[in-house]
Amino acid sequence: MLAVVVATEGSTYRKAGALIVLPADGARVGWLSGGCLEAELETTAAEALRDSRARHLRLDTRGDDDLLFGSASGCRGVVELLLLPLDETAPLLAALRSLDTSAGVELELCADGAGRATSAAGEWQWPAGAAPAPGRWSLRLRAPERLLLLGAGPESAPLLRLAHLLGWSVDVVESRARWHAALAGADALHRDVAGVPALLASGRYAAAVVMSHHYSRDLAALQHAAAAGIGWIGLLGPVARRDALLAELDADLRARLLPRLQAPVGLRLGGEGPEAIALSIMAALQSRDGA
Repeated sequence: MLAVVVATEGSTYRKAGALIVLPADGARVGWLSGGCLEAELETTAAEALRDSRARHLRLDTRGDDDLLFGSASGCRGVVELLLLPLDETAPLLAALRSLDTSAGVELELCADGAGRATSAAGEWQWPAGAAPAPGRWSLRLRAPERLLLLGAGPESAPLLRLAHLLGWSVDVVESRARWHAALAGADALHRDVAGVPALLASGRYAAAVVMSHHYSRDLAALQHAAAAGIGWIGLLGPVARRDALLAELDADLRARLLPRLQAPVGLRLGGEGPEAIALSIMAALQSRDGA
């Protein structure tokens, strides 16, 4: 069962386009609220699973009656969802899988479960059943943001875990075999550094972090990053090391790099060690451009 948030009003925990997976075994993936709306969602999902029919669910927490007798959340918002029974061959699942290779998916959904999805990878359409409620919604689902790590170190494993928890897709370039076990959680591991220019120029990545702990490797990575159009580049290491690396770039590359460079990478949150550094890097990534 897939729950899709199709519309919201007022204060809500999730916004339109959020997805929650509700398997028959109860092992939910994703949250609709801080826990206050999940019981009603799960009850409706169980009904939809029993008769294999879509459901339109509207949850309204704006009134005082909800505060006293309903969810008691006090959020005072409205969430509308479609609950869609799906199997592994469902066209909608194929469309969602295309997010791995496309920037987004355009969805048109009807309350009876019918719909159409379009992405750079293709178009999918599925027929209507009996409609339990009126309604039609158009949504755009964005692909997970993609991060490229240029090099690895002790911070890599916790950084991968945090990035995945926050919904990022992470690729790593690292040729040194001693780090490969720590990179098992990467979405892709590129062992050939010769491919770095093509990766940076691919347009797939929202950000890159240069973090090999190796001076000449980081210098080469900065040169490639400066020449590419990637919009946010982090460099791990102290200020003196950053300044030495920048001094080795020619003036044109340095001028192109500086507006996009955060170095030392990470927010100053306190703490020390690989986990604290990984947290500071992810905090900086999450807060870039005020996002």
